Amino acid sequence: MKTNRKRVVITGMGILSSLADSLGGFKQALLNKTCGVADSERFSKWFDNARAAEVLHDIDYSDIPADIVEALDNAALWAYKVSKDALQQAGLEKNTACLDETGMIVGVSSAGTEAFLPLFEQRIQDFSLKKAMYSGGFASCCSSVSTLLGLKGGVELVATACTASPNAVGMAYDYIQNGKSKTMLAVGTEPIYLPTFAGFYALNVMHEDSCTPFSGHSGMSIGEGAGAVVLEEYEHAVARGATIYGEILAYATSCDAYHETGPDPRAGGAVQVMLKAMQNAGVTPEQIDYVNVHGTGTEANDRIETLAMKKVFPDAEKMPVSSTKSFFGHNIGAAGIVELIACLVTLPEKKLLPTLKFGVPRPNCDLDYVPNAFREKDVGIFMKNNYAFGGNNCCMIVSMRPGATPQTTYDAKRVAISGFGAVSAIGHTFNEILEYIWARDKQPVALSEVKFYDDTLEEAHELLATLTETRQFEALLGGEFTINDSALPENDVNFKTFQVTNLEPRKHLRRFDPRKATRGGTFALIALAEALGSAKRKIKKDGDELGMVMGMSRGPQETTYKYLQSLKPDPRKVRTSEFPGSLMNSIATFCGISEGIKGYTTTLATGENAALGALTYGYEIVRQQLQPQVLVGGADEYFPSMSLYMDAVTQKIHRTAEACDYQIYGQNPKGFVPGEGACMLLLEDPDAAKARGVDVLAEIAGYGKSNSNSYFDATQLSEKAEAMALAIARAFADAGITAKEIDLVCGTSNGADASTQVELEAIWQTFGQANPRVPVVNYNAYFGFVESSAGLMNLAVLVDCIKKQAVPAIPYTEAFCDERINFVSAPLQTTLRNVLLTGATEGGNYYAFIIRG
Repeated sequence: MKTNRKRVVITGMGILSSLADSLGGFKQALLNKTCGVADSERFSKWFDNARAAEVLHDIDYSDIPADIVEALDNAALWAYKVSKDALQQAGLEKNTACLDETGMIVGVSSAGTEAFLPLFEQRIQDFSLKKAMYSGGFASCCSSVSTLLGLKGGVELVATACTASPNAVGMAYDYIQNGKSKTMLAVGTEPIYLPTFAGFYALNVMHEDSCTPFSGHSGMSIGEGAGAVVLEEYEHAVARGATIYGEILAYATSCDAYHETGPDPRAGGAVQVMLKAMQNAGVTPEQIDYVNVHGTGTEANDRIETLAMKKVFPDAEKMPVSSTKSFFGHNIGAAGIVELIACLVTLPEKKLLPTLKFGVPRPNCDLDYVPNAFREKDVGIFMKNNYAFGGNNCCMIVSMRPGATPQTTYDAKRVAISGFGAVSAIGHTFNEILEYIWARDKQPVALSEVKFYDDTLEEAHELLATLTETRQFEALLGGEFTINDSALPENDVNFKTFQVTNLEPRKHLRRFDPRKATRGGTFALIALAEALGSAKRKIKKDGDELGMVMGMSRGPQETTYKYLQSLKPDPRKVRTSEFPGSLMNSIATFCGISEGIKGYTTTLATGENAALGALTYGYEIVRQQLQPQVLVGGADEYFPSMSLYMDAVTQKIHRTAEACDYQIYGQNPKGFVPGEGACMLLLEDPDAAKARGVDVLAEIAGYGKSNSNSYFDATQLSEKAEAMALAIARAFADAGITAKEIDLVCGTSNGADASTQVELEAIWQTFGQANPRVPVVNYNAYFGFVESSAGLMNLAVLVDCIKKQAVPAIPYTEAFCDERINFVSAPLQTTLRNVLLTGATEGGNYYAFIIRG
């Protein structure tokens, strides 16, 4: 049955750029043809002729408590500022009922950086433990901003470098399409920090003055800023009398699957993403009136983007295109949304944004780039394109005349799991892992010792001494907090992790290049290959029909460590070989290139259980028939880094554990035991899988999301539990079932006291009256806590439970902490029809899925 796509309109905007800190000021600066690129005082201390488009405005944060402002980085503060402005313009800032249902998707490239700048800028005395705890996580800005704004619809962080913010807009668009919310907030935020500036500078792609896209001397101008848009279902906006600024007709993503940094010279991915976006919107190239291009000013981007336009538009030479990076530089993760807002504030004036400082066109750049001056034109539909390292491409189709374009339809699909692949400490394949779990006489896996680099230990102990001298532990964690300098002494053989050992990639892979493979990337690729193999899906020349959504927690840690260490003592000599590999989307890039995956591709970096966020997005892509198949997964490499040290010192990790000491839901919680590995699954319509002769492993009947508003108060466990219970209730509503119909509950608590309390209280709130004896399991103690993919690892076991109609016991836990809960303490034979899987991020984001056999 055909389903009409909902009309999704923009009802609020917020902006912060080098040009202005208000929407009105931004518009006027654009109309005045102001260029925000200037000499950079901040970076000139390291680099000659340092130029950037920087945010230097004095921003008022007086509505936030001073102690919270101190704890937040600019990524969060800027996201808060533009989000609040957008909600105010939309008239939703104080609409509690609406905010309770509103989710937030943030796009950023280099998050969680500012708190650690003192370490690699060699000013360790300035390190703030408070900022590290509240702003040191990659997705921390999502948690802090949603708490400050009172949003409860769930959050995600998109980390696809320069396409992050338009990808965030696209995801927000989809969450309205799926009926999860009437309103969504999409945000892009990107302060420029030393690692980013140094990387681009060392690549020798910076313009010596200000970028001149498509003409003159090639080179980019780096910029920073933030933008936010409120997306709203059209009927909802009209009913409340909202002002509408534009309609998102469609969007699409793709992957070049070509190179870590350079674009495909044939422009294949760029062409594909434009065609797919127009197909989704139900429009033709002839209906597009204007294209706001990526236009970085670099030779490769401008040449390939020009080629892509010629391949998509029959009369490309007549199509007006322009690059707004000539105004405010390349805002990296925030680029797309800032450029979208630039269009939305100038096109109503019937003015096309020009490409500033346009001179002599470069070879092969022969389009109409709207040089130097605004052009009068009444635009009905425009296209917004952005491209990124790793070959991530994103395209949005936007109408300036909401309601004028016919609605498109889709054939809503059921979503099934047809393939699984996994790598962990207890097995290098999905089947090996299951064999280990079902073999009840199996001895616990031997944990591996952590081995630190000498410079990491030296820096870590220096930092600990600084924090002790400044009494930051007592100030933040209370006077009763005990600092243990023996947390990670040299040669501490008691600090163990679940590490993947004796892995031979070439036993599992047809093609494998160890020179380009990180540890996490290797895990992901092996799991991906197994998932495709089990689903009998061979990629030939149809890689554009297969999407991939990765969920990341700490990312490629070893590569990032090496890159950051190379900043010292001279950032001008940074190692460019590690720069692209340190990005969160580098693992998806590696997998895409290795296997030729070219469809919808994105990376979420929402932290613990990020792969569950990836699962929600993959579900929507298949359900809405945007792609026939999507790979969903997460990968973690455990590396003895500064973050490990801080986790140990602040007692999040069970430092002296053996495998059997990791007792989830135990009476005496001691923190989690780290693990590493990867888990990947293939989603598709069950009928398509059966037609290919593949048995469907399970079906995703529905899901729910929510987030708490207690990020700054760790004691508010009841509020967090209510938020998780809300996610479960939303999953029930989505699947059309009740608590009485659930046969098994699987949690993903990492074993820490707070994590367990929140999860069990949410389960009791949900089932205490309706289904109090529902069995509860959690299998993280088998793998260690594999942060990004803990939920998917447990899902793999659940799928097998449904197949066998049997449930393995929770491993190792001897005495359980909550008498109300029916923990599975011995193997159980039972009927399994509907299974509930729950998950949480460390920032208070909650997921719930209904899995059906």
